[in-house]
Amino acid sequence: MEVIAFDEAWARLERHLPVQSTAPTSSWACTHPRWLAEDVTAAVDLPPFSRSMMDGYAIHAEDLAARTPLHVVADVRAGDEAPGATLAPGQAVRVRTGAPVPQGTAAVVREEWVDAEDGAIRLLRPVPAGESVQPQGDDARRGDVIARAGQVFDGQTQAVLRAAGVHECKCLQPLTAAILSTGSELVTAPRAEQCLAPGQVFAATDAFLQSALGQLGVSVVAVEHAADDRAAIADAAQRLATRVNLLLLTGGASVGDADYAREALESIAGGEPVLFERVFMRPGAPFLARPTPHGFAFGLSGNPAAAYVQFHALVVPFVLRWLGAKEARPFPLTALVEGEVRAKPVKHTRVLRGHLHLRGATLVFRAEDRQSSGSLTGLVSTNAIARMDGDRLADGQVVSVAWTRGWLPSLGLV
Repeated sequence: MEVIAFDEAWARLERHLPVQSTAPTSSWACTHPRWLAEDVTAAVDLPPFSRSMMDGYAIHAEDLAARTPLHVVADVRAGDEAPGATLAPGQAVRVRTGAPVPQGTAAVVREEWVDAEDGAIRLLRPVPAGESVQPQGDDARRGDVIARAGQVFDGQTQAVLRAAGVHECKCLQPLTAAILSTGSELVTAPRAEQCLAPGQVFAATDAFLQSALGQLGVSVVAVEHAADDRAAIADAAQRLATRVNLLLLTGGASVGDADYAREALESIAGGEPVLFERVFMRPGAPFLARPTPHGFAFGLSGNPAAAYVQFHALVVPFVLRWLGAKEARPFPLTALVEGEVRAKPVKHTRVLRGHLHLRGATLVFRAEDRQSSGSLTGLVSTNAIARMDGDRLADGQVVSVAWTRGWLPSLGLV
């Protein structure tokens, strides 16, 4: 059996990224995060007219340091048209924030910088040219690229596109996924604790898989469970693989006589051979990956803590890349280690569970005390994983990390 290094596993996944189709996407409909398939250009100038950034008075260039009163000739609110006449010396136009300013405006003097009385204003201080005026097209001109392919399309991007008059853009199609949890020991519905039969455990892995995929905008359309039966697992894998882009099979990924994950993935018609079945990583060495006709399938550990590491270390960056995040990769950030970490010397890449936090302006990672794959309770507070390629991390050492909770804004991808 071939066992490959962690970096080789990622390289093989990169070489087999499925090609995802694109679809028109409205900037006026709420949606899960997607990724832009094409550059987007502004359809209108942004802002579309020169506007006031403060409540105040538009004045002429000759009056920036006026000592005599200026006559107020108009009053303009947001949503009004700009006055038709060009602003002349000695005149002022009252404007509200967001209102268009008249032609000839050199600055907007703020309300608190004037004395206003009997239809005139007197400046209390000189006003610099350009004060509180945003010229038409200052943010973007019509035809300017305002978002690039590979950037995330979420509420923030939608806001920019709407403002720039872009009502539709092309995004990569969202993915669909199915989770198949295998194991005769799994109890898959609520049950009183004392009713667990000897050897049984409650199913847990699909909970964090569903949650994390949903945050990525992947639609989980099926979650199924199968006992340790070769034919049942293969039948379920074949059926689900025809329905979805991404199949995650948990359990049975090793080489025991009741481990059927590899056979199940190989039974899916079409596609390419299994890319790997064992990776030098701990926890989670038994790890299967195979392209399928509709996308991709992974075989993860049946141990929830090990599956958590496998999923966040390799599956999440792979899915992000598949979705269109071109810079996605394992462990994209660095942090300083808080507290020394020691482990037995192995040639595996260790993946540590822990907690990322800010110490001042520095990102700091503290590993959980219990790293065994048999320890699950620490996931309640875990928000990150770190890569360890030796038997020791010194306090203050730089380490590569990845968020596992709330990661999207923090990947340096968006």
